[in-house]
Amino acid sequence: MGFLAIIGAPALRVLSLALTAALCLPAAAQAQSTAQQMLDMAARIRASAQATPGLGPDDRAQMIRQAEEVEKAVREGAYGPVDAAPPKKEPTLEEALMARHGRLDWLTPLAACAGYTQENYLTFRYSAAINDRDSHCRNAYGHWATYLRVTRAGDAEAAGQALFYYNAAAERAAGLSGGK
Repeated sequence: MGFLAIIGAPALRVLSLALTAALCLPAAAQAQSTAQQMLDMAARIRASAQATPGLGPDDRAQMIRQAEEVEKAVREGAYGPVDAAPPKKEPTLEEALMARHGRLDWLTPLAACAGYTQENYLTFRYSAAINDRDSHCRNAYGHWATYLRVTRAGDAEAAGQALFYYNAAAERAAGLSGGK
């Protein structure tokens, strides 16, 4: 026996409409509490039940029951208080670096990697022997160059990864020079 035979096609339609309504929350709704978002979703389900032409009476009744269940759950506090503040989001790495250092490429003005620039990081060395500080500075500037390149290309995921590695190498380089 197939899945459709078990739950029935009308129930599947109702389920898909409810899921579509839940996934199509506008950006402004993300600033609302979860309870308010659920009430808004219930209102959209009701409106959809009334406005959808060709929807059978059983399907329409099922959608209205579903909206009523969501409203009941909100009244019972299943989604928290309606006027609760939305959950606080963690700052992104970009936001954290800007708050802490005032700029993303925070290693540049420090003496930790003095002499290194975006143009010479591949060839510049403090001394002929490669040391930890040189390695970390070179890595930091390399990851910064990658960050700039992938940001221009529009690859946000790769940019986030490059910025993470830049920050880690910059922290190590700054740590070896006493944070200066």
